[in-house]
Amino acid sequence: MVNDIIRWAAGLAVFVFASAASATEMKADVCVYGGTSGGVVAAVQAARMGKRVVLVEPGRHLGGMTSGGLSAVDIGDPRSIGGIAREYFTRLVATYGKALNWDHAFEGRGGPATGGAYSIEPHVAERVFDNMVLEAGVLVLRETMLEAVEKEGARIIQIRLNNDRAVQAKMFIDATYEGDLLAAAGVSYTLVREANAKYDEQYNGIHYTDKYKPRTGHKQPGENGRVPGGQGVWDRDFPLDPFIIKGDPSSGLLPLVAAGDAGQQGEAAPGVMAYCFRLCLTTDKANMLPITPPSAYDPARYELVARFIEACLANGDQMDLRWFSKHDPLPNEKWDFNTATFGGNLPGASWDWPEANYTRRVQIAKEIEDYHRGLLHFLATDARVPTGVRNDIQRFGLPQDEFIDNGGWPHQLYIREGRRMVSDLVMTEHHTFGRTIASHSIGLGSYGTDVHEVRRIAKDGVVIREGKVASGRGGFGPYQIGYGAIVPKQVECNNLFVTFALSASHTAFASIRMEPVLMVTSQSAATAACLAIDANVPVQHVSYEILKSRLLADGQVLSWASTGVDAIARKTRRTGDLPGIVLDDDSAEFIGTWTKSSGQPSLLGTAYHHDGGAGRGEKSAKFRPNILVAGDYEVRLLYPWHENRSTKTKVVIQCATGSETMVINQQQPVLINRVPQSLGTFRFAEGRSGYVMVTNEAADGYVVVDGVQLVPIEIARQERIGQRDSGYAN
Repeated sequence: MVNDIIRWAAGLAVFVFASAASATEMKADVCVYGGTSGGVVAAVQAARMGKRVVLVEPGRHLGGMTSGGLSAVDIGDPRSIGGIAREYFTRLVATYGKALNWDHAFEGRGGPATGGAYSIEPHVAERVFDNMVLEAGVLVLRETMLEAVEKEGARIIQIRLNNDRAVQAKMFIDATYEGDLLAAAGVSYTLVREANAKYDEQYNGIHYTDKYKPRTGHKQPGENGRVPGGQGVWDRDFPLDPFIIKGDPSSGLLPLVAAGDAGQQGEAAPGVMAYCFRLCLTTDKANMLPITPPSAYDPARYELVARFIEACLANGDQMDLRWFSKHDPLPNEKWDFNTATFGGNLPGASWDWPEANYTRRVQIAKEIEDYHRGLLHFLATDARVPTGVRNDIQRFGLPQDEFIDNGGWPHQLYIREGRRMVSDLVMTEHHTFGRTIASHSIGLGSYGTDVHEVRRIAKDGVVIREGKVASGRGGFGPYQIGYGAIVPKQVECNNLFVTFALSASHTAFASIRMEPVLMVTSQSAATAACLAIDANVPVQHVSYEILKSRLLADGQVLSWASTGVDAIARKTRRTGDLPGIVLDDDSAEFIGTWTKSSGQPSLLGTAYHHDGGAGRGEKSAKFRPNILVAGDYEVRLLYPWHENRSTKTKVVIQCATGSETMVINQQQPVLINRVPQSLGTFRFAEGRSGYVMVTNEAADGYVVVDGVQLVPIEIARQERIGQRDSGYAN
C-alpha cells in the first residue's frame, strides 16, 4: 500500500522506511488520526500547505461514511459548503459526467429540501479519497490502531500504535467519529445528553417529540412516500403493545424493547443515537449477491415488527418497502437504504461503542449487522408480512462490486454520535437556531435538528421511541461554527484539534454532524495546525485574522450574510419585552393533541404549537389574559405564517360586551412594518373572564398559535404611526 520510499509531495525532504508496516517510529509535522472523510481532507490540506503528514486509519478503507454507504448525501444548503469538501464532491460527480450547482439551494418535493442530491456509488467515492491522498503525498497507515498517547504537560509528543509503531508530530488532529484520540489525550468530553436546563435548550436530554408519539389514524402517503406536512411512511408510530403476552406486563418485554424508566422530559440522560449500516443494494441480477440471514436467525425476535405491520394494515396502509426503509436511487441500478421506525437502527446497541475497545466494537457491529440481516430476511419471507413488501424486498441484493472485501456488506458502521469534547466554547441550540452567533467562524452548518432514537422503550403501556427529534432550526439559515469548538481547553492539550467529536451539546451536534460540514471543520483545523507550527504557538493562540484570510483564499465559506459581514443573531422576544398583556403559547389551555415546534421563526419565545393539520374541529387553544385594568385593548394573534397554514382559521374572542368570531388567513404575514396585525379593539373587564380561543374547525391547513397580545389602544396607535417601537425584530 505504501512504497518503500515515501516522498512527501509538498516538501523536498525524502523519508525512507523499510515499509509502512515495519517502520517503528515516524516523525511528521501533522498526524491525523482517523481516515474519515474529514480525516482525508485534513491530511490533504496540511500536505498542500507544505507539511509532512501521516494519516492513521484503524480500518482498511478511507472516507468513513461518505464511502461507507452514506451515498445519498445530506448536505443542508450546498451554498454553505466550500473548500476541499466542494472540490471532493465536484470531482466525485464528474466521474459520472455530471456537474453540481453550488450556487442554488435544494428544492423540497413534499419533504426536506436536502438529501440525495449528490448520490454516488461507494466504491467510486472511496477511489476519489484514495486519489486525493496519493496526489498530496500523504503517508497513510491502514489497520493501525491507537494504543496510548504520550504527553509532556499539555502537549502530545507522540501516539503509540499497534505493532510497536509510533508517530511523533508537532500537531495532531482527531478526525474519528468517536473522539478516540481526544479521550486518550485526557481532554474533557461527555457522553451525556445534557439536561435542557444546562444550556437553556429545548430538545436536549430525555425527549419525547409530539409528532412521534404513538397514535392511530395516520394519513396515507403520496407518491413520494410522505403524508401532507412532509412526514414519511418510514416514520410511523403506533401504540404497540410491548409485552410478550399482550396486556400482561408480567410476561416480560418483547425483543427490540429495552427495559428502563421513561424518565422526565428534559432531564439529563446517558445514551447516543442509534447506529445502523447504510446499505447499498442493487436490483441488477447480474451484479447481485443474496442477503443471507444470520446463522442464529429467529423470527420471534421480530414479533414487534409483526405488530407494527398489524397496526399499519388496520390503519388502511397499502404497505411496500418504503414502510421499512426510505431508499434513494444511485447510479447503475443501486439504491441507498436509510432507516425507519423499524429499519436498520438498533437503539441501545450503540451505547457502549464510543468507549469500547476495537475488539468490542467488532462485536457490536456484528450484532447490528445480524439484526439488520435478520430483519431483511423476515420482511422477505415471513407470512405475516404483506405480499407487496415481500415482493419488493426480494428484488434487492448486495452488489458484487461494492465492499468486495466484506461480501457486499458495508465495512463502516454509521456512527451518528460518539464522544463530544467539552471545551471553552460549546456549540448549543442557541448557535444552531441563530440566537447566538459563534465568533471566529471556521465553517457553516445548515442542516436541521436530526436526532435518531436513543431508546425504544415501554411508556404508558405502549412502545415509544425516546430521544427522536426531526425538526428545523426555527427557519434560521446557515450558522457559524466557532474555532473554539475544535480546540480543547489549553490546560488540557495545546497541540490537538478535534473536528468530528467537536465541542457541542447533544442536539447542536445533531445538526452539525453532516459529513460535508465535518469535512469543512477538518480542513479548517488542518490550516490552523499549519499556522500554529509556523508561528510556534499553541493551537489556542493561532491568529484568527491570518487563519480567516487563508481559509477564504482556499474557498471556505465562513459567513452567510450576503454583505460579507458577520451574521446577526436572531433576537428572541419574551413576554416581558413587549407592551401590554402578552401570553406565550405555553400558557394556552389546549384541547386535543397539539405539537410544539420550532420549524419556522417564532415571534414570541423559541417555539410555537400547531394542530398537525389533523383532527378538524377537535382542537382548540384558549388564552385567558389576567386583566388588571379594565378597558379597551387591541387584540393580536401571534403565529409564524407559512404557505401550508390554514386560510380559514377560526378565532373566538370573549370580552365584556359579548363574543365575536372571525376567520383569519394564517398564510398572510402577522407583522406589517414590524407591528402585528390587529384582530380589532375589544373591551375587557377586570379579571380572567375574557379569552381568545383559536380552533381548527373547518380549517384548510395547519392551524398555528405562538401567542396572544392585548395592547392598550393608545400604545397600539403610537406603534402604527411610528412614534413607539413595537418590540418585534425585523
